[in-house]
Amino acid sequence: MGKQKTNRSSVHCSPAVEAAKSVKREEQVARTDGWTDEHHHNIPTFSQKHGDNDRDEIERNYQVSMEMITEKIKKLGLPPLISRNFQQFSCDGPVIRVMQFNMLAQGLTSGDGNFIACPPAALQHDTRKLRIVEEILRYSATIVCLEECDLFEYLTETLAACGYVGLFFPKPHSPCLEMPENWGPDGCALFYKPSVVTLRNSNSFPLKEGMNTANQVMIMAVFNLNADSDFVFNVGVTHLKSKKPYREQRKLQGEFIRKYSLENCQDYPLIICGDFNAEPTEPVCELMKSSGLTSAYTSLSPDKKTEPKFTTWKIRPGSEECHVIDYIWYTASGFKVKALLDVPSEEEVGKDRLPSLRYPSDHISLVCDFAIVK
Repeated sequence: MGKQKTNRSSVHCSPAVEAAKSVKREEQVARTDGWTDEHHHNIPTFSQKHGDNDRDEIERNYQVSMEMITEKIKKLGLPPLISRNFQQFSCDGPVIRVMQFNMLAQGLTSGDGNFIACPPAALQHDTRKLRIVEEILRYSATIVCLEECDLFEYLTETLAACGYVGLFFPKPHSPCLEMPENWGPDGCALFYKPSVVTLRNSNSFPLKEGMNTANQVMIMAVFNLNADSDFVFNVGVTHLKSKKPYREQRKLQGEFIRKYSLENCQDYPLIICGDFNAEPTEPVCELMKSSGLTSAYTSLSPDKKTEPKFTTWKIRPGSEECHVIDYIWYTASGFKVKALLDVPSEEEVGKDRLPSLRYPSDHISLVCDFAIVK
């Protein structure tokens, strides 16, 4: 799994997006570089074609954005986000930072069966919008992969000043639209920094279960690294079918992803981010491994094989759900794990679990620094 067929006529905004919600997505002039601010946690810097004035402008915009968010959060009396740190590993090479984050669609926060221990204030629109942006910006990833994204227009406008361009593809039948309080259809989104990587092509499509079209979707994009234009790689973001009884459907969706990757990605390195809604022992995860992919977060374990304790932790009526279902998969041919954002402790998460006043989603973000190897 690894060269996606290039299609120069590829566009960012699919007809399905326009049909679902008039979302206009034009590639904007995005200029950014590695930051020195403490929020960026030692983000690698790159030598870019953009001038110092351009980088200075984006850095100023970033600082202004963070100051505005911080000020609004203070006025709301919110506590700091859950504190997390990076664990470093020894390897060399240029680095790209990739974030995986199921941001929790606003339309899916309502209902009697959702997040019964979460303070209502933590689920309010304005609060969550601020905290989602804060969570994304504080790590300043090169590429950000989002699921349950129902804030694409807002995120596009907000993140553009910080050097990001976005792609979005909604679910064909988003359940969010059935909820009285929603921000529109949810789907998968991918934001990237054109100052660090160049988008060569992207494809957005519903997943398949055999001959049937699923309600779950995927974006697959092919990039090259600006600092080394000969290095081409693929990044996919997806969100598989939820609920425990649907193991077979998730396996079929995984088989479709593998088939698509083999037919379109050829031998370029590959990263697939997503909420797979599957524990590590499920068939779809075994399928990813057998396809030559490694889960980045197993690098946190002593044996380099074991996943962390959780990526989602929530309380619902009659049960407390603590699972690993989110992943950053990658091919070892092309990438090595340079650093990983750690998983917060139970104490940091808090007794009411997620989401909370200290975190906007029921899923934690996963962030990996990949060193590029040839």
